[in-house]
Amino acid sequence: MARVRFIASVLLLLASYNLAWADAAYKPVGTPEEAKVYLFGIHPQLNPEELYAAYNPIMHYLESKIPGVRFKMEASKDYPSYEAKLTAGLFDFSLPNPYQTLLSLKHGYHVIAKNTPDSDFRGVLVARLDKLNKELSLAGLKGKTLCFPSATAVAATMLPLMYLYDHGIKAGKDVQIEYVGSQYSSILNAYTGDADACGTSTRFWRIWSRDNPDKAKQMRVIFTTQSLPHNGIVARNDVPPQLAGQVAHVLAGMDKDPTVDQRQFKIDQAHFELANDATYQPMEEFLKRYDQTIGLPSSMKQN
Repeated sequence: MARVRFIASVLLLLASYNLAWADAAYKPVGTPEEAKVYLFGIHPQLNPEELYAAYNPIMHYLESKIPGVRFKMEASKDYPSYEAKLTAGLFDFSLPNPYQTLLSLKHGYHVIAKNTPDSDFRGVLVARLDKLNKELSLAGLKGKTLCFPSATAVAATMLPLMYLYDHGIKAGKDVQIEYVGSQYSSILNAYTGDADACGTSTRFWRIWSRDNPDKAKQMRVIFTTQSLPHNGIVARNDVPPQLAGQVAHVLAGMDKDPTVDQRQFKIDQAHFELANDATYQPMEEFLKRYDQTIGLPSSMKQN
Protein backbone atom coordinates (compact mmCIF):
# COMPACT_ATOMS: atom_id res chain seq x y z
CA MET A 1 0.00 0.00 0.00
CA ALA A 2 2.87 2.35 0.84
CA ARG A 3 4.45 1.44 -2.50
CA VAL A 4 1.24 2.43 -4.34
CA ARG A 5 1.07 5.74 -2.51
CA PHE A 6 4.72 6.43 -3.38
CA ILE A 7 4.18 5.74 -7.07
CA ALA A 8 1.06 7.94 -7.08
CA SER A 9 3.00 10.77 -5.46
CA VAL A 10 5.77 10.47 -8.04
CA LEU A 11 3.27 10.53 -10.93
CA LEU A 12 1.47 13.56 -9.45
CA LEU A 13 4.79 15.38 -9.05
CA LEU A 14 5.79 14.64 -12.64
CA ALA A 15 2.41 15.83 -13.93
CA SER A 16 2.68 19.08 -11.96
CA TYR A 17 6.20 19.62 -13.30
CA ASN A 18 5.12 19.04 -16.89
CA LEU A 19 2.18 21.45 -16.53
CA ALA A 20 4.42 24.09 -14.97
CA TRP A 21 7.02 23.65 -17.74
CA ALA A 22 4.36 23.86 -20.44
CA ASP A 23 2.90 27.01 -18.91
CA ALA A 24 6.33 28.64 -18.65
CA ALA A 25 7.38 27.58 -22.14
CA TYR A 26 4.18 28.77 -23.88
CA LYS A 27 4.40 32.22 -25.40
CA PRO A 28 1.65 33.44 -27.73
CA VAL A 29 3.00 34.36 -31.15
CA GLY A 30 0.25 36.92 -31.85
CA THR A 31 0.18 40.46 -30.41
CA PRO A 32 -2.85 42.67 -29.80
CA GLU A 33 -3.58 44.74 -32.90
CA GLU A 34 -2.71 48.37 -32.33
CA ALA A 35 -4.98 51.14 -33.59
CA LYS A 36 -3.80 52.78 -36.80
CA VAL A 37 -2.87 56.43 -36.19
CA TYR A 38 -3.90 59.05 -38.76
CA LEU A 39 -2.42 62.54 -38.72
CA PHE A 40 -5.04 65.30 -38.93
CA GLY A 41 -3.62 68.74 -39.75
CA ILE A 42 -5.55 71.92 -38.90
CA HIS A 43 -4.66 75.20 -40.60
CA PRO A 44 -3.37 77.82 -38.11
CA GLN A 45 -6.46 79.95 -37.60
CA LEU A 46 -5.47 80.06 -33.90
CA ASN A 47 -2.17 79.73 -32.06
CA PRO A 48 -1.15 76.09 -31.47
CA GLU A 49 -2.35 75.95 -27.85
CA GLU A 50 -5.77 77.36 -28.74
CA LEU A 51 -5.95 75.09 -31.78
CA TYR A 52 -5.42 71.95 -29.69
CA ALA A 53 -8.07 73.06 -27.21
CA ALA A 54 -10.53 73.76 -30.01
CA TYR A 55 -10.03 70.68 -32.18
CA ASN A 56 -8.99 67.84 -29.87
CA PRO A 57 -12.67 67.27 -28.92
CA ILE A 58 -13.36 66.62 -32.60
CA MET A 59 -10.49 64.11 -32.77
CA HIS A 60 -11.91 62.30 -29.72
CA TYR A 61 -15.37 62.27 -31.28
CA LEU A 62 -14.04 60.66 -34.47
CA GLU A 63 -12.27 57.99 -32.43
CA SER A 64 -15.46 57.24 -30.50
CA LYS A 65 -17.37 56.65 -33.73
CA ILE A 66 -14.73 54.85 -35.80
CA PRO A 67 -13.27 51.85 -33.90
CA GLY A 68 -9.71 50.72 -34.49
CA VAL A 69 -8.23 54.06 -35.50
CA ARG A 70 -6.72 57.04 -33.72
CA PHE A 71 -6.51 60.61 -34.91
CA LYS A 72 -3.50 62.71 -33.92
CA MET A 73 -3.93 66.43 -34.39
CA GLU A 74 -1.06 68.38 -35.92
CA ALA A 75 -0.79 72.14 -35.38
CA SER A 76 1.53 74.51 -37.23
CA LYS A 77 3.06 77.78 -36.08
CA ASP A 78 1.98 79.77 -39.15
CA TYR A 79 0.47 79.52 -42.63
CA PRO A 80 3.76 78.83 -44.50
CA SER A 81 4.71 75.93 -42.21
CA TYR A 82 1.22 74.43 -42.51
CA GLU A 83 1.23 74.75 -46.28
CA ALA A 84 4.69 73.15 -46.49
CA LYS A 85 3.37 70.12 -44.61
CA LEU A 86 0.23 70.00 -46.76
CA THR A 87 2.09 70.13 -50.08
CA ALA A 88 4.53 67.49 -48.82
CA GLY A 89 1.59 65.14 -48.12
CA LEU A 90 2.38 64.89 -44.41
CA PHE A 91 -1.25 64.78 -43.28
CA ASP A 92 -3.63 61.86 -43.75
CA PHE A 93 -6.55 64.24 -43.21
CA SER A 94 -6.59 67.99 -42.95
CA LEU A 95 -8.78 71.04 -42.45
CA PRO A 96 -7.38 73.77 -44.74
CA ASN A 97 -8.89 77.13 -45.58
CA PRO A 98 -10.56 77.34 -49.02
CA TYR A 99 -7.39 78.48 -50.81
CA GLN A 100 -5.41 75.70 -49.16
CA THR A 101 -8.19 73.27 -50.05
CA LEU A 102 -7.61 74.05 -53.74
CA LEU A 103 -3.87 73.83 -53.15
CA SER A 104 -4.22 70.37 -51.62
CA LEU A 105 -5.89 69.03 -54.79
CA LYS A 106 -2.59 69.55 -56.62
CA HIS A 107 -0.71 67.56 -54.01
CA GLY A 108 -2.54 64.26 -53.66
CA TYR A 109 -5.71 65.12 -51.68
CA HIS A 110 -9.43 65.20 -52.38
CA VAL A 111 -12.33 66.96 -50.66
CA ILE A 112 -14.68 64.85 -48.51
CA ALA A 113 -16.49 67.47 -46.39
CA LYS A 114 -16.45 71.13 -45.39
CA ASN A 115 -17.35 73.50 -42.59
CA THR A 116 -20.80 75.03 -42.71
CA PRO A 117 -22.56 77.44 -42.98
CA ASP A 118 -20.91 79.40 -45.78
CA SER A 119 -22.48 82.54 -44.34
CA ASP A 120 -19.75 82.23 -41.68
CA PHE A 121 -17.09 82.43 -44.37
CA ARG A 122 -17.33 86.15 -44.97
CA GLY A 123 -15.00 88.96 -44.07
CA VAL A 124 -15.81 92.02 -41.99
CA LEU A 125 -13.97 95.25 -41.44
CA VAL A 126 -14.29 96.49 -37.86
CA ALA A 127 -13.27 99.74 -36.16
CA ARG A 128 -13.66 101.57 -32.87
CA LEU A 129 -16.37 104.20 -32.94
CA ASP A 130 -14.09 106.80 -31.38
CA LYS A 131 -11.15 105.97 -33.65
CA LEU A 132 -12.71 107.16 -36.88
CA ASN A 133 -14.46 109.95 -35.00
CA LYS A 134 -17.23 110.19 -37.61
CA GLU A 135 -19.93 108.08 -39.15
CA LEU A 136 -18.36 104.79 -40.16
CA SER A 137 -18.02 104.79 -43.91
CA LEU A 138 -15.68 103.66 -46.64
CA ALA A 139 -14.68 107.24 -47.41
CA GLY A 140 -13.50 107.64 -43.83
CA LEU A 141 -10.97 104.85 -44.30
CA LYS A 142 -8.75 106.67 -46.78
CA GLY A 143 -5.38 107.46 -45.30
CA LYS A 144 -5.93 105.01 -42.42
CA THR A 145 -3.97 101.95 -41.31
CA LEU A 146 -5.80 98.65 -41.56
CA CYS A 147 -4.60 95.39 -40.02
CA PHE A 148 -5.28 91.82 -41.11
CA PRO A 149 -4.16 88.36 -39.92
CA SER A 150 -2.04 87.45 -42.97
CA ALA A 151 -1.89 88.05 -46.70
CA THR A 152 -3.23 84.57 -47.41
CA ALA A 153 -6.19 84.58 -44.97
CA VAL A 154 -9.11 84.37 -47.37
CA ALA A 155 -12.11 85.47 -45.29
CA ALA A 156 -10.32 87.85 -42.95
CA THR A 157 -7.98 89.52 -45.45
CA MET A 158 -8.56 88.78 -49.12
CA LEU A 159 -12.33 89.20 -49.16
CA PRO A 160 -12.17 92.60 -47.37
CA LEU A 161 -9.37 93.83 -49.66
CA MET A 162 -11.43 92.84 -52.69
CA TYR A 163 -14.45 94.64 -51.24
CA LEU A 164 -12.35 97.77 -50.77
CA TYR A 165 -11.00 97.50 -54.32
CA ASP A 166 -14.51 97.18 -55.70
CA HIS A 167 -15.40 100.41 -53.87
CA GLY A 168 -12.43 102.39 -55.14
CA ILE A 169 -10.01 101.93 -52.24
CA LYS A 170 -6.67 100.36 -53.11
CA ALA A 171 -4.45 98.66 -50.55
CA GLY A 172 -1.04 100.31 -50.25
CA LYS A 173 -2.24 103.45 -52.02
CA ASP A 174 -5.39 104.68 -50.29
CA VAL A 175 -4.88 102.68 -47.07
CA GLN A 176 -1.84 101.21 -45.36
CA ILE A 177 -1.87 97.47 -44.61
CA GLU A 178 -0.29 95.61 -41.67
CA TYR A 179 -0.34 91.86 -41.06
CA VAL A 180 -0.46 90.88 -37.39
CA GLY A 181 -0.51 87.07 -37.38
CA SER A 182 -3.95 85.95 -36.22
CA GLN A 183 -7.62 86.90 -36.26
CA TYR A 184 -7.67 87.69 -32.56
CA SER A 185 -4.57 89.87 -32.89
CA SER A 186 -6.23 91.71 -35.74
CA ILE A 187 -9.30 92.53 -33.63
CA LEU A 188 -7.21 93.54 -30.62
CA ASN A 189 -5.07 95.88 -32.72
CA ALA A 190 -8.21 97.71 -33.81
CA TYR A 191 -9.60 97.75 -30.28
CA THR A 192 -6.42 99.19 -28.74
CA GLY A 193 -6.10 101.77 -31.52
CA ASP A 194 -2.82 100.42 -32.91
CA ALA A 195 -4.72 100.16 -36.19
CA ASP A 196 -7.64 102.26 -37.39
CA ALA A 197 -9.66 99.23 -38.47
CA CYS A 198 -9.18 95.49 -38.83
CA GLY A 199 -10.23 92.62 -41.01
CA THR A 200 -11.51 89.38 -39.56
CA SER A 201 -14.09 86.73 -40.41
CA THR A 202 -17.71 86.93 -39.36
CA ARG A 203 -17.23 83.83 -37.19
CA PHE A 204 -14.28 85.20 -35.22
CA TRP A 205 -15.93 88.59 -34.85
CA ARG A 206 -19.05 86.92 -33.43
CA ILE A 207 -17.02 84.81 -31.01
CA TRP A 208 -14.86 87.71 -29.86
CA SER A 209 -17.96 89.89 -29.36
CA ARG A 210 -19.61 87.12 -27.34
CA ASP A 211 -16.55 86.70 -25.12
CA ASN A 212 -15.85 90.45 -24.81
CA PRO A 213 -19.26 92.14 -24.75
CA ASP A 214 -18.10 95.40 -23.11
CA LYS A 215 -15.28 95.88 -25.62
CA ALA A 216 -17.52 94.92 -28.53
CA LYS A 217 -19.93 97.74 -27.63
CA GLN A 218 -17.17 100.21 -28.47
CA MET A 219 -16.73 98.83 -31.98
CA ARG A 220 -18.78 98.55 -35.14
CA VAL A 221 -18.69 96.63 -38.38
CA ILE A 222 -18.04 98.95 -41.32
CA PHE A 223 -18.91 96.38 -43.98
CA THR A 224 -19.46 92.66 -44.56
CA THR A 225 -18.23 90.91 -47.71
CA GLN A 226 -19.70 88.24 -49.94
CA SER A 227 -19.32 84.60 -48.86
CA LEU A 228 -17.27 81.77 -50.32
CA PRO A 229 -17.28 78.00 -49.65
CA HIS A 230 -16.10 77.42 -46.08
CA ASN A 231 -12.99 75.53 -44.91
CA GLY A 232 -12.63 72.07 -46.43
CA ILE A 233 -11.90 68.63 -45.03
CA VAL A 234 -9.51 66.75 -47.29
CA ALA A 235 -8.20 63.19 -47.28
CA ARG A 236 -4.95 62.07 -48.87
CA ASN A 237 -5.63 59.92 -51.91
CA ASP A 238 -4.02 56.81 -50.38
CA VAL A 239 -6.31 56.84 -47.31
CA PRO A 240 -8.71 53.86 -47.58
CA PRO A 241 -11.90 55.13 -49.27
CA GLN A 242 -14.11 53.45 -46.68
CA LEU A 243 -12.34 55.30 -43.85
CA ALA A 244 -12.45 58.62 -45.70
CA GLY A 245 -16.19 58.15 -46.16
CA GLN A 246 -16.64 57.29 -42.48
CA VAL A 247 -14.77 60.41 -41.39
CA ALA A 248 -16.88 62.60 -43.70
CA HIS A 249 -20.21 61.18 -42.50
CA VAL A 250 -19.24 61.23 -38.82
CA LEU A 251 -18.24 64.89 -39.06
CA ALA A 252 -21.41 65.77 -40.97
CA GLY A 253 -23.53 64.28 -38.19
CA MET A 254 -21.63 65.61 -35.20
CA ASP A 255 -23.65 68.78 -34.57
CA LYS A 256 -26.89 66.77 -34.70
CA ASP A 257 -25.75 64.07 -32.26
CA PRO A 258 -27.91 64.34 -29.09
CA THR A 259 -25.26 62.53 -27.04
CA VAL A 260 -22.65 65.24 -27.61
CA ASP A 261 -22.24 68.29 -25.38
CA GLN A 262 -22.00 70.97 -28.07
CA ARG A 263 -20.70 73.47 -25.49
CA GLN A 264 -17.25 71.91 -25.75
CA PHE A 265 -16.85 73.43 -29.22
CA LYS A 266 -15.78 76.93 -28.24
CA ILE A 267 -15.39 78.59 -31.62
CA ASP A 268 -18.49 77.29 -33.42
CA GLN A 269 -16.28 75.11 -35.61
CA ALA A 270 -18.09 71.79 -35.21
CA HIS A 271 -20.53 72.08 -38.11
CA PHE A 272 -19.78 70.09 -41.25
CA GLU A 273 -21.48 68.88 -44.41
CA LEU A 274 -20.46 66.54 -47.21
CA ALA A 275 -18.57 68.12 -50.11
CA ASN A 276 -16.33 67.27 -53.06
CA ASP A 277 -13.69 68.91 -55.24
CA ALA A 278 -16.27 70.71 -57.39
CA THR A 279 -17.60 72.53 -54.31
CA TYR A 280 -14.60 74.87 -54.48
CA GLN A 281 -15.08 76.13 -58.04
CA PRO A 282 -16.29 79.56 -56.73
CA MET A 283 -13.06 79.85 -54.74
CA GLU A 284 -10.99 79.18 -57.85
CA GLU A 285 -12.87 81.91 -59.71
CA PHE A 286 -12.34 84.35 -56.83
CA LEU A 287 -8.59 83.70 -56.77
CA LYS A 288 -8.32 84.36 -60.51
CA ARG A 289 -10.10 87.69 -60.15
CA TYR A 290 -8.07 88.62 -57.07
CA ASP A 291 -4.84 87.96 -58.95
CA GLN A 292 -5.98 90.05 -61.91
CA THR A 293 -6.97 93.04 -59.75
CA ILE A 294 -4.99 93.09 -56.50
CA GLY A 295 -2.40 90.38 -57.09
CA LEU A 296 -2.03 87.13 -55.21
CA PRO A 297 0.66 86.94 -52.51
CA SER A 298 3.89 85.50 -53.90
CA SER A 299 3.59 82.44 -51.64
CA MET A 300 0.28 81.57 -53.32
CA LYS A 301 1.79 81.93 -56.78
CA GLN A 302 4.72 79.70 -55.84
CA ASN A 303 2.35 76.94 -54.75
